[in-house]
Amino acid sequence: MTRPKRCRLRRRLHLRWPCLTLFLLTLALLFDSTGTVRTGLCCAALHECGHIAAYAYLWHRLPLLELSPFGICLRLRGQPMTRREQLVLSAAGPLTNLLCAGLLLFFMEGFACWSFSGYRFAACHLLVGAVNLLPLPPLDGAGIVSAVFRHRL
Repeated sequence: MTRPKRCRLRRRLHLRWPCLTLFLLTLALLFDSTGTVRTGLCCAALHECGHIAAYAYLWHRLPLLELSPFGICLRLRGQPMTRREQLVLSAAGPLTNLLCAGLLLFFMEGFACWSFSGYRFAACHLLVGAVNLLPLPPLDGAGIVSAVFRHRL
């Protein structure tokens, strides 16, 4: 009899300050009467799925994820990257948001099923993607700028 393989997903997700993270998430969802927090969390999760897909494409394994009160991020400490790999990995999240917003608007227009929640979801995708393109160090825009303008040694 063989032993079942253990799920490795538990090792791929690291919670930083888990009590504070879960408390703030519960508090935000508790007072979210309009659904804006849920929409934003869904857009952020799809954004990170774009990064995860790019990481899996580049290195053929899943990355380590870190969930904190400030958001979700990939843990890349010690991972050597070329300019191309850094550009692909940094641009994957905002491109995923742009693609999701474009596809949603295309299908809403094509099937004539316009809705306020659909436009809000598309606008949230565009907002998450645009904010992540700002060239500030923890965001994707800083990685894109660094990959484009980095000098070769």
